[in-house]
Amino acid sequence: MKTTRGLLRALTVVSAMLFFVANVMAADKYPVPQTVKDWVAGGKYMKFEGLDIFVHSSGKAPVAGHGVLVVHGFSGSSWDYANAVRPCAEKTKIVVADMIGFGQSDKPKKGTYKDNFSLMRQADLYEAVAKAEGLTEVVLVAHDMGQTVGLELMTRHDEGKLSFKIRHAILLDGSTLVDMVELVPMQVELLKEPDKAATEHLDFKEFAEGMRSSYGKGNATEEILNAQTAQVFAKDGDLTIAQTLKYLDERREFYDRWVGTFANFRTAPLSIYWGVQDPVAVIAMADRIKLWSPTTDLYKIQESGHWPSIEVPDIIADAILCRLPLYR
Repeated sequence: MKTTRGLLRALTVVSAMLFFVANVMAADKYPVPQTVKDWVAGGKYMKFEGLDIFVHSSGKAPVAGHGVLVVHGFSGSSWDYANAVRPCAEKTKIVVADMIGFGQSDKPKKGTYKDNFSLMRQADLYEAVAKAEGLTEVVLVAHDMGQTVGLELMTRHDEGKLSFKIRHAILLDGSTLVDMVELVPMQVELLKEPDKAATEHLDFKEFAEGMRSSYGKGNATEEILNAQTAQVFAKDGDLTIAQTLKYLDERREFYDRWVGTFANFRTAPLSIYWGVQDPVAVIAMADRIKLWSPTTDLYKIQESGHWPSIEVPDIIADAILCRLPLYR
């Protein structure tokens, strides 16, 4: 009896040691810059349809219910706005959430793209985030894949079906005009993968280096590339990142709906900020949108590539601050 108990105690100790070692190894398998650790530490989680969703909420608006709602892009996360959030939080409430399959939010491994990651479901998520954060009137900021999620929210706003009011919409680089997109090599390879979670992990360094070409000249530091890639790899997200890229097909499916809103959005002002050096969502897209909707404000950012909130956060922060209500 004593021998059995002793053996059980020994096995318990060994199991605990193995668990500790496994977690240390998991934490050390790729670099997580301090800037990401700080961002995550400042956030929280909410439940959405059984999933844990990471939400970073900061600042306080002078008027209850007012604020800024930010929608990130592929293959980014809420962290992309870390440096733009700080000055905004001094003036108002600003909320940035990780979409399903991105950053620190859950990354489902079972089911198809439509089951887990569809743009329609992501739009539902942001309605839920706004409700949970008590937002009833927002400046909406949306980028890349999130540009299309933002356009779905804007479409619902035009239809009178959105659960909050959009005071002003600010859209950054994004390829909703999917007929004009110019994919980088890494995206081309990811699109070849089947519509299911992968079983083999990607190479962290290769993925990080693959991100470099989407930045403006000289803007992609090692810390930035490691930070973005660490958010992709969190919770084994590298196994689902190829599947989330199927949003390009959904853009084709609902092209008329979302491009129609680009051309005809009338229930709130619309401003567009676009990196001139963007190799994917090329500047010609912004020119086409301006042609369709001459009243839309278009700002071309000469020094930025695909990631204005990371490359020129001060410009994006100013864009938001200039469109806040004049509180008295």
